[in-house]
Amino acid sequence: MKKIVFYLSIAIFTFLIFHFFFSPNKKLKTVPKAEKIGIVKTIKDIKIKDVKHPLNASIENYLDDYIVAFRIDENKSSYIAISFLDKNFEEIGNYKKIDVQTNTAEDPRIFKFKNDYFLFYNDVLPIKHFARAMNLAKINLQDYSLDYKTTLDLHIKRVEKNWVPIICEEKNLLLAYKLMPHKIMLLKDLKKNSLKHLIFENIGFSRFFWEWGTPRGGTPAKQIDGEYLAFFHSSFGKRKKRKTYVMGAYTFEAKPPYKITKVSKFPIILGSLKKTRIYFPTGFVIKKENNKDLIYLSFGENDKTSKIAIIDKKKLFENMKQVY
Repeated sequence: MKKIVFYLSIAIFTFLIFHFFFSPNKKLKTVPKAEKIGIVKTIKDIKIKDVKHPLNASIENYLDDYIVAFRIDENKSSYIAISFLDKNFEEIGNYKKIDVQTNTAEDPRIFKFKNDYFLFYNDVLPIKHFARAMNLAKINLQDYSLDYKTTLDLHIKRVEKNWVPIICEEKNLLLAYKLMPHKIMLLKDLKKNSLKHLIFENIGFSRFFWEWGTPRGGTPAKQIDGEYLAFFHSSFGKRKKRKTYVMGAYTFEAKPPYKITKVSKFPIILGSLKKTRIYFPTGFVIKKENNKDLIYLSFGENDKTSKIAIIDKKKLFENMKQVY
């Protein structure tokens, strides 16, 4: 009996030590909530009719309204769908599944480039061993088909995810492969796997300290105030199924070598940490209301829902630090 009590005491002590000293939430305990310091004004749910869990929805402007692309998980398969939202983020019409010729596509980002709309997502390669690559697909919004799909593979990693489209109407499409260091690729022909890694002379690597895991891509990057702005995600925690995912913002130069200039001082945390373990940024649009610049950021929460955070751009930038 004494041995049972002893081992039970050890188990309880170990659990308490882990919970109070190694719990992922401990790393976020001192991080201020974005709503309390004015970065986030309000949060809206993205609700899609007949879809219980529209996952990781990505927003883009469409005429005077918005278009969103999202993932649907059904029967151990995953699909991409799009729908339209009005100015109040209420759905217009019904969602449409996009036929990408697979049932394994994940986490689309939607963006507009030179008057056309594109999906950028990862999917399983049709080979014997498991591998994922990024895919660029041009959407035909007349019949919701794909005009073409291009698989982009650098043969670097077995699983590729979360590249960042860099949106500039006057130039070729650029893609950020990594944030640290900021590795930029050029894609001149959107219909070919013709990626070119851009190398710049006399560049000093710009790295920033981020204690909440390795920063990885999130939203497409868009120009604002003469620089590019994008939102990234990172994760930390030893257990894969219990990792905590957070998000932050960063800016980088609009011209080569596209050096990162600013980054969030801390993660953008919304609501209760006890309820939310995963924040996954997917897209944003920039609006002006009452002479104030606002950012409508779409993000996935807990791999269950999609939401939009209405962000005060001035407050967001006030809570970023310079990267040297």
